Amino acid sequence: SYTLTFPNNDGNADQVLTTNGSGVLNWAEAGGGDLVKLGTVSTNNSNVSALTIDNCFSSTYDLYRIVGFHNATSGGAHQYFRWRTGGGSGSSYTTSNYQWINTGRYINGNPATAEYNNWNYTADAGRLASDMRADSNAGFVSFNLLVADPLTTLMGRGHITGTSVVRQNTDQRWVTTQVGITNGADVSATGFQMTVSTGSISYGRVSVYGLAQA
Repeated sequence: SYTLTFPNNDGNADQVLTTNGSGVLNWAEAGGGDLVKLGTVSTNNSNVSALTIDNCFSSTYDLYRIVGFHNATSGGAHQYFRWRTGGGSGSSYTTSNYQWINTGRYINGNPATAEYNNWNYTADAGRLASDMRADSNAGFVSFNLLVADPLTTLMGRGHITGTSVVRQNTDQRWVTTQVGITNGADVSATGFQMTVSTGSISYGRVSVYGLAQA
């Protein structure tokens, strides 16, 4: 005998049910080619502490794409990425073994441009952006990330690489960076969370896609 866990909604038009191979079913776009949409979370003019997608990583895929954007309601807030563990009833992984680096360039209105480098080797979260500006139309971070083996079914650590752009609070700098995130231990993540160091998120959308294996 076996147990099937169904989604808690009826999906969207033309979506199909997919399985993670362990009895958990989710809605996905039919005929989506190499990228299969696994989940989306958003907020529109409503304060939330985080944008979270649980139970999206499984043995079905070992590469994922995460794309999105969100703001911060408090100026100077940092953007945090955290893994989630525990499947559908997940919890945030906050052990201080995240290793992250943001390296790129910035411009400001002086005008001036310079290299930008920021990193941490023993953090309790990864980071896509720092010192976010809070305003009505420009104070947000956008990101495009490739996630490798977060469930660590093949390798001993999950890796994240990608890019981000953000308007910073300091001198209204416009910063674009290459992002890298990993951990000093095996996390075996089943989901992830985007949050901020202070304040809330009031606008944003984040989606995750599985990259079909050949």
